[in-house]
Amino acid sequence: MKPALVFTCLMLSCSVTRAQAPASSLPQQNLAAPPGPVPLSEEPHHRLVLQNDFTRVYNVMVPPLDATLLHQHDHPYLYVVLGPADIINAIAGKPELHQTLQDGETHFTPGNFAHIARTDFGMPFHNITIELLHPQGAAKNLCQAVLAAQPVECPPQAAGNSVRGKKKTAPEPEPADDEVPYFESDEVRVERFKVSSGRDYVEATPKTNALLVALTDANLDVNLGGEHLQFLHGGEVLWLPAGQHRRVVDFLGTRSSFELISFKDSAPAPAIQ
Repeated sequence: MKPALVFTCLMLSCSVTRAQAPASSLPQQNLAAPPGPVPLSEEPHHRLVLQNDFTRVYNVMVPPLDATLLHQHDHPYLYVVLGPADIINAIAGKPELHQTLQDGETHFTPGNFAHIARTDFGMPFHNITIELLHPQGAAKNLCQAVLAAQPVECPPQAAGNSVRGKKKTAPEPEPADDEVPYFESDEVRVERFKVSSGRDYVEATPKTNALLVALTDANLDVNLGGEHLQFLHGGEVLWLPAGQHRRVVDFLGTRSSFELISFKDSAPAPAIQ
């Protein structure tokens, strides 16, 4: 038999042998279930920037035409949008939701779900995500629709020009000309402030801890206890402890916006009479 013919026969023999091999000897297909959601702390687009007993704060950036991993939100949270965004919110077990978001929008969700955020439309998605580690109890909108599908109940005094009732007393600068209550739960209160040249946010004796979130137009000089603490720009955050005199100034003399999230459960217990 010629060598070429022998080789052909051998190849055919191997093919037949493989075809007749028992199923148990064949490579098994990967029948494992698809991977579940990762914890929020392990999602690579979420960068942890602050944490304590009350909150974990993430700076979230999803570039254009990108997507987060499927990730789990176990706690209620707020998120503050920085810059316009056009995203697909794919919540596990629900139809995908197309969301068009504006710079400065703030939203609250009770959590306990997993989702993917996709930037299919070529715009980045930048936000500050504020996990609230304590149960929030009852929640309601004040002057903005922070909680979806709920009415807005704006207090009548919200249009006033004072900050927490503080009036101008020389030589103090005037208080901020904008103070808008956004949202409130049993545990937190969210307010939006705007400061400009000579019109500062001032609070002499704050009773609660607070998180300051600088919005996109912010050029802030934060003073605590009468001393400069930090300069803040858009997307930066700062923890402000209770009991220390606060002043927030627009150091460029233009106009700056920030949100203040006050943690009501950090207030000291009332003295027992």
